[in-house]
Amino acid sequence: RTRNPELLEQQDLIYDVGNGEFDHHQLEKEYRDNGIPYAAAGLIWRKFGKDAIRSKHPEISDNDVENVFRYTDTILIEGIDAADNGIKTTENIIPTMCISSIIAGYNPTWDSPASVGEAFNDAVNFASDILDNVIDQKVSTIKARTFVIEAYKSRVRPELLILDNSYPWDRTLKEIDVNREVLFVIYPKEEGYYVQTVREYGQERKDRKSLPEAWAEKREEELSKITGLKDAIFCHSGRFIAKAGSFESIMKMAEMAIAEPEPKEHKHHE
Repeated sequence: RTRNPELLEQQDLIYDVGNGEFDHHQLEKEYRDNGIPYAAAGLIWRKFGKDAIRSKHPEISDNDVENVFRYTDTILIEGIDAADNGIKTTENIIPTMCISSIIAGYNPTWDSPASVGEAFNDAVNFASDILDNVIDQKVSTIKARTFVIEAYKSRVRPELLILDNSYPWDRTLKEIDVNREVLFVIYPKEEGYYVQTVREYGQERKDRKSLPEAWAEKREEELSKITGLKDAIFCHSGRFIAKAGSFESIMKMAEMAIAEPEPKEHKHHE
């Protein structure tokens, strides 16, 4: 880490200083199409991101590499660049730590004897895990797409999507289910089976249909008594997910949820 011109001239790659290709401190900044300026992280990602994805996942197509590259820039790199350029990104209703502030927390405090170099290496390892996870999650979604589409096409009941693995399904389902027919999704996970609602994300989060009100926050014996199923395990208090021990039982729970009448909204009298 230096600003010594003689040392900088000997380096293969220089970023964030030196007024070169990966420095963003010039008055004439580069901007993305959406107006977010590039910082060192984004300039590095723009140059090397696609090659990094290809080396990590050589099995995916060029089109998918482009997809993962843009997704990673949007979901991770863009926010880092915004913060680095002085754009506030965390002033929400509930203050939320961002990746930049978490990484900054690796810096030794003024009263700490810790080595700056070791702290930097710890931060790099942490950041590497985050970048790897973002890429891997997106690639897994792309790979699962075929299986989700196949399950969608072979539905017996329009309201029910049955998966043979815990694929990431939400984004793909929203793209293909244009008439919003699917209300619940079933998949195996953790030595059991889950039924989950399909949630719409508009101005407010809302399930297309919630699981039955009587199931909310119920577990094992209590839920078994209500459903008549010995291996019913739990239903979340938010009524968006429930679990059973067997496929047969989770299918019965899904059928009950589909058949459950929608609760009448309470009308306010003037």
